[in-house]
Amino acid sequence: MRILIDTNVLISAFVFGGKAGKLFELLFESQHTILVSDYVDSEFKAKLFQKWPDKAEKVYSLYHTLPISFCQSSTELHGNLRDKKDIPVLSDAIFNHADIILSGDKDFLESALESPQIFSPAMLYDFLSPS
Repeated sequence: MRILIDTNVLISAFVFGGKAGKLFELLFESQHTILVSDYVDSEFKAKLFQKWPDKAEKVYSLYHTLPISFCQSSTELHGNLRDKKDIPVLSDAIFNHADIILSGDKDFLESALESPQIFSPAMLYDFLSPS
């Protein structure tokens, strides 16, 4: 599967760890393709440096060494979501043929999108976990 990661999941995984961090461990050991678009990467970097300036450089540098497929953002916007800030993420998922958008965003999770599918980190962890 091709899984596009939303900014809030990157923050959860790389700043706080928890279930999102454990999910990334599973994903890195799998055959799934982890996608981060230019839009999400820029947003992640900006939020890191804004909210956690003391550790932002180390976290951002480490994350760029991991087996993540960094991909281009779409120049066209697709979809009609309640939170208009989510439309670029949806557009990037469509543009890059993602099967899943991994997001903790309530608006995404309640959007009833059929394709790509929307999973929270906990949902995807439970789905992929061997036990």
